[in-house]
Amino acid sequence: MSRRATVGGQGVVMHVRCPDRLPEETYRQVLEELSGLSPVVQALPPTAALVDLRG
Repeated sequence: MSRRATVGGQGVVMHVRCPDRLPEETYRQVLEELSGLSPVVQALPPTAALVDLRG
């Protein structure tokens, strides 16, 4: 998992990578959990996502 500051320090984007060969159903569950952290989640199939963590 890595974090990257956005322009002007206004927020943080978290890049989440899951293990290779992750079952699709498990990947969907990960995305659902991430949506509990932020309403802005971008899936990056097959096993990654970006999450906007601006407060």
